[in-house]
Amino acid sequence: MIQSFSPGIRHRRSALKQSGLGLPIAIFLITVLATLALNLGLLVQDNAAARSEQITLVRTILTAESGAGFGLNRLFDPTNAPAYSGLSCSSSTVTYSLASDSGMSGCSAGVSCSSKTSGSETIYTITSIGSCDSLSRTVKVDVR
Repeated sequence: MIQSFSPGIRHRRSALKQSGLGLPIAIFLITVLATLALNLGLLVQDNAAARSEQITLVRTILTAESGAGFGLNRLFDPTNAPAYSGLSCSSSTVTYSLASDSGMSGCSAGVSCSSKTSGSETIYTITSIGSCDSLSRTVKVDVR
């Protein structure tokens, strides 16, 4: 006896046996991938903010160091070298605004000087406060 199966009946029987796991798995994978994409976006955003702050910190420190250099140049006038007889150390603050084309736009340095005499030796202290945006850094230089 030969048995024949109709293709339509076989298809209906296999469709009844499927349990429908494809949709929940797809929803789970989409949720996991969306969470990963969101976290990656937040990580990139935090990294960009930290990098921007780091650049501003470096600019501020360089501004303070430049101000100290300006103060040294004012104290030890290179046109009067090597006889620094006219040393001028003023406690009043002189403000230097750095050029915008040098990458230091919005940065300034406030420079002041103080001196102490010990015996026959005079020690000069140049204080430079560099500020860029809302950050500030101080550099002090002692010279004899």
